[in-house]
Amino acid sequence: MTNATFESAGRFGPPTSATAPLDRVLPVFHTTTPAPTWEEGLITGSGRVGGVLFGPADELRLSLSHEHFFIPANPRPAAPDIAPALPEIREAIMAGDSARASDLVTEAARQSGYDGDLIWTDPLGICATLTMKTPGGSSDVRRSIDPEHGEVAVSWSDLEGGRHTVRALAPRDSETICVAVESDTGIVAELTLGLTGDATHALETGSPDYSGAVRAAYAVEGEAGRVSTHTADDAMTSTVTARARLTWTRSADDGPLRSRLVVPAGGSEIITAHISVGAHAVSPGVPPVDAVDDWASLRARQSATHGALVRASVLDLGGAEFPTTEELWGVARSGDAGARRGVIEAAYLSGRAHAIASTGELPPTLQGVWQGGWKPAWSADYTMNGNVQNGGIAGLIATGTPELARSLLNLVLPFLDDYRENARRIFGADGMLLPSRMSTHGLANHFGAHFPHLFWVGCGGWVLRFAADLVATTGDRSIVDDRLWQLVEGVLRFGETATVATEDGRSFVPNYSPENAPVPGGSPLIADSTIDVAIYRDAARAARVLAEARDDHSLDERWRRLAASLPAFRRADDGTLAEWISPLWPENLAHRHASQLYPLWYEPDPAFEGPTNEAASLRDATAATIAAKIAWRAEAPTAPPGRMEMAFGLVQLGLAAAALGDARSALTCAEWLAVDHWRPALTTTHDAGSIFNLDASGGLPALVAAMLLNSTVDTLSILPALPSEWSRGSITGLRARGGIVVDRLEWGKAGCLLTLRRLPEARWLRPDGRVRLRSPRPFLIEGRPADDVTIVVEEHPLTLRLDWDRSRALDA
Repeated sequence: MTNATFESAGRFGPPTSATAPLDRVLPVFHTTTPAPTWEEGLITGSGRVGGVLFGPADELRLSLSHEHFFIPANPRPAAPDIAPALPEIREAIMAGDSARASDLVTEAARQSGYDGDLIWTDPLGICATLTMKTPGGSSDVRRSIDPEHGEVAVSWSDLEGGRHTVRALAPRDSETICVAVESDTGIVAELTLGLTGDATHALETGSPDYSGAVRAAYAVEGEAGRVSTHTADDAMTSTVTARARLTWTRSADDGPLRSRLVVPAGGSEIITAHISVGAHAVSPGVPPVDAVDDWASLRARQSATHGALVRASVLDLGGAEFPTTEELWGVARSGDAGARRGVIEAAYLSGRAHAIASTGELPPTLQGVWQGGWKPAWSADYTMNGNVQNGGIAGLIATGTPELARSLLNLVLPFLDDYRENARRIFGADGMLLPSRMSTHGLANHFGAHFPHLFWVGCGGWVLRFAADLVATTGDRSIVDDRLWQLVEGVLRFGETATVATEDGRSFVPNYSPENAPVPGGSPLIADSTIDVAIYRDAARAARVLAEARDDHSLDERWRRLAASLPAFRRADDGTLAEWISPLWPENLAHRHASQLYPLWYEPDPAFEGPTNEAASLRDATAATIAAKIAWRAEAPTAPPGRMEMAFGLVQLGLAAAALGDARSALTCAEWLAVDHWRPALTTTHDAGSIFNLDASGGLPALVAAMLLNSTVDTLSILPALPSEWSRGSITGLRARGGIVVDRLEWGKAGCLLTLRRLPEARWLRPDGRVRLRSPRPFLIEGRPADDVTIVVEEHPLTLRLDWDRSRALDA
């Protein structure tokens, strides 16, 4: 192996400017598919507020929501007091009797006041709806999506040939939705400002109907119409104020407000709807958007804010383009290679745009920041056992917007006392136990016999991984404040006191692997799920990064000891990576989750690395798991009762495949996500074509990024899982650990060109600036084989040319 150190870009060509303009114009997409319900609607969001535009063109409805408007409609008892029954529960589990353990948990919960009914998290609610009814009928309806500006539009012709357009846009970081009504022949729109909900998803998810949980009050104040939405006990209130050059009137029975909007021929009128929730006012310094007269100026502002975040990372695979999304996706489904690349590009662009549009102070919920019905799937909450981390926020750090990932800490850090209570009541332990479901509190009270979320203990460590990656990609030490450090210590203390001492170390008993069971329909209670063992092993490494940022290594040795005491990963009898480490329980691969693959999603667990037989065996087991899960899905690749259920399960498979260098499997997962989980309006679904959901929007960009770049603080893996179908392409703005920004990565048949730099505030992460380059195949530098090259990355851009050895194929 040749090891060379290069400290200058000179021998590879001139540096590329980090601010060089994009070499392609970001597209605007069009669809002719109607949107009869909100789930097929067009979405726009500021991060803080969201709007869904749907319905027939001549009776459009805009449903408005706010990131903080969770309806406190459900009870919030403390976690059940399971701790007194733990000795018997643990004895049953260690004897392999999961059914008895489940019965004991159910009885302990009953004695603690739980009657068996599932307690839901508080759901994301609708703040108001604005309906725009226009005369003359409609034909030739065309909807458009502009991801760069966050603008959506519906255009149509009336029966006399007049052309009209309604546009919607949510200025970044504001609490306002702006709507423009345009007409070439003139039009009068009848407006209604009220509070109505639309039909929900086709698949029943068990979520309650919350239509009776709120009431609306209406008021007219000058040119403003106002609807205030209250919960039954006034614990939560949202207010929507709509302004335009019009007069609102209130019906005699205190019903919705009504008005007429007159648009002259060749003109336009703009309505602004400001949404506020209780004390959650917009941050100081964010300019208000009360009245807008110039749509072009509004778009320019969006380009400089929302658009800058979208442009932070752009993927170009040379994909085909078509006039409508229906045509592009239709040709892609026929197998056309160019169209399939085009679908990946469109999914990467729109997915990132939607994750950005729904990330404000808080991260995206299961539905981002959008709501259109009163029976939201799974409460439209934060499901923390995969949906948030492998879904909505999965790509924020790697694809150029790490600053948005701080929203995860904003969600979890206010509830530290709840986590302490969870640990005490469920495990009789010290420290902190984070719940698997959240919205308005951190209490672990959402569970059932077949979904014993109480005993999935990995959420806290997973949050620490995100915090560590946020620090490692930005160099921002301020992230590790006193509250986050309390969480670091709290998660550690829980691991020390909630685990059970065994002859070989310590074990998690009882435990749960989301959301699977060894025997379908049987009890999911086991000991030592692979995901939780992997998370705690990884959390020890993450905590070291956070300790370095804080300059406090007082917890390092405790973390090391805890990680070292946990059981080793196991290859199951069927050759796959065991989902539960003890051989007491059989594998159940016929499942949508792939949680046991956690060891390879971030910085690979050391047990999987190196030339040892044990590491090779674990990698082979992981590959067998990926192959088996893909084969299981391929037998019925449709929404339930088919097997294309839960988009982020594909993300989990794809990330592990990319880490193994398995480009074929990673591409399969990426194409399944893009082709089957995107709708014509470029929104995404939980299952193939079913249930509005943000998991694919955030997950696909993360997967694509992992196929093209992987990193530790001191290594960069270039094109680790590049499929032959992507023989040429480029990507901008990827972020790597060590505070490295990859301004551009471009590749072709001959090799690749890499332009990168280190953020000045991240120098402390790697003071000598050295980074080792790696690739799954040999590359040449100046004609010399160089499988392992060390470079020095400074603050100024460095451009490297890497030539593939022509004796080797580009795709393994």
